[in-house]
Amino acid sequence: MDVHATTTKRTNVHGESTSRWGECQPEADGAAPRHTPSIWARNLKDLRERNNLSQADVAKVLHCSQVAYGMYELGKRKLPVERLIILAKYYHVSLDYLVGLA
Repeated sequence: MDVHATTTKRTNVHGESTSRWGECQPEADGAAPRHTPSIWARNLKDLRERNNLSQADVAKVLHCSQVAYGMYELGKRKLPVERLIILAKYYHVSLDYLVGLA
């Protein structure tokens, strides 16, 4: 499956143009929309794999189900800030790194 990031033009309340990355976009041929995982979702998976952990292991740290954690890694569910902080401390990384700002 070919996955790529897309940009959507938006305008804020001041009329300034903004862009949003990683949104679902329909295919040109009318097929179902594609979903591009966000940077933080990819970072979650990368950190978990580099530390030889399963999704169930990390889910225990967050006190959630493996299914819920899997949705975070796929970018299909937003990760609350409180849980991002827990993961940053657990992996000994900054929040900036975790969400792709560093």
